[in-house]
Amino acid sequence: MNSKFNQKHEIFIQEKLSSGRYHTIEEIIVEALELLEEHDKKYEQWLQAARDHGDVSIAELEKIDGKFLIAQLERKLRKALES
Repeated sequence: MNSKFNQKHEIFIQEKLSSGRYHTIEEIIVEALELLEEHDKKYEQWLQAARDHGDVSIAELEKIDGKFLIAQLERKLRKALES
């Protein structure tokens, strides 16, 4: 398989090779594919959970008082800015 990468990815690959953690481009690609596979599995699990519990979540969201929620978010933001 022959692949070409854009400049951003070429630089990224060279940085990874220079770090010494990876010795070949193939090692980088294999790890990237494994991470993508893991990401896809987690997404599918999340999607299934959302489908299974979507009606409950929507009902809970409808119960939230918007003004109360905004006040809580504003308080947290102010606290974060003070820190």
